[in-house]
Amino acid sequence: MKSIKITRLVTFALANLALLSNSVYAEQSCDGKTETTPSDRFDIGTTDTYLNDSLTGLIWAKCVVGQTWNTTSQTCVGEPLRLTWQQALQQAATFRVNNNTDWRLPNLKELASIVEHKCVSPSINISMFPASPVGGFWTSTPNTSADLSMEAWSIAFDNGRIDSSDKFSDFYVRMVRYAE
Repeated sequence: MKSIKITRLVTFALANLALLSNSVYAEQSCDGKTETTPSDRFDIGTTDTYLNDSLTGLIWAKCVVGQTWNTTSQTCVGEPLRLTWQQALQQAATFRVNNNTDWRLPNLKELASIVEHKCVSPSINISMFPASPVGGFWTSTPNTSADLSMEAWSIAFDNGRIDSSDKFSDFYVRMVRYAE
């Protein structure tokens, strides 16, 4: 009787683990619409760790906070961190890519500029931003409505939707900086 309960518990845990892993990295689906973030819009930085966006003039970290660039596999590796809004803002103080120290959390308009509207799960150009998790990403933009002062703007990169979210929610973080 005990072994049946343990077997059921293990089966339940494995099923939930499979669901959890699918929610972080899903198989991207794109339709026939025109790309909103074509690869030729981005120039890969000298160390492959960042991208120069020729449309906006911004420099994007290729990997999400918590991941690092692996030159051998040519992708981002590691567990992407989910942070509260305040933690995301503070992360910029210690974030380093290519020895630059001026990384910051993007504002709503900046983060929205890299949403790939022809794709879902994730809604981003995965050729340029590999291993990007599916889920919400923080912006630095607080919600300024009086009754929503405990919220900030986020973008759900599973479908590109813009949301106002409680600042204590845990979301992913992608850093940006201005071109030199």
